[in-house]
Amino acid sequence: MVIGDEDAFESPTPIDTWFGLPLPPQPRPGYYKYLGDCIDKTTQACGVKISKAIFGNGNLDEFACCKKVVEAGYLCNRALTYILAKFDKFKPYAATIFQNGEAIFDQCSKS
Repeated sequence: MVIGDEDAFESPTPIDTWFGLPLPPQPRPGYYKYLGDCIDKTTQACGVKISKAIFGNGNLDEFACCKKVVEAGYLCNRALTYILAKFDKFKPYAATIFQNGEAIFDQCSKS
């Protein structure tokens, strides 16, 4: 799978970009627990690659990471992209975040 750099917006690595920012309000009780469970289904290395692909700063072309995306499921993918787009810093890029998140899941589910 290749989510190209042509879709990138101004941002350093995704972890550097949002690590330490205050979390947006929880949309409903238990949402962050659910999201944490989703994140736990991937390795840290895959999580960084997935984040980079969502932000358009990298490619997710590794079968093992794609497999983890599919195993986590569509709803986990949507939950992650939803909350990333809720950070004030990323609201202007919400459409790109959603588009890249969908493209990642679609491509990985075909692998």
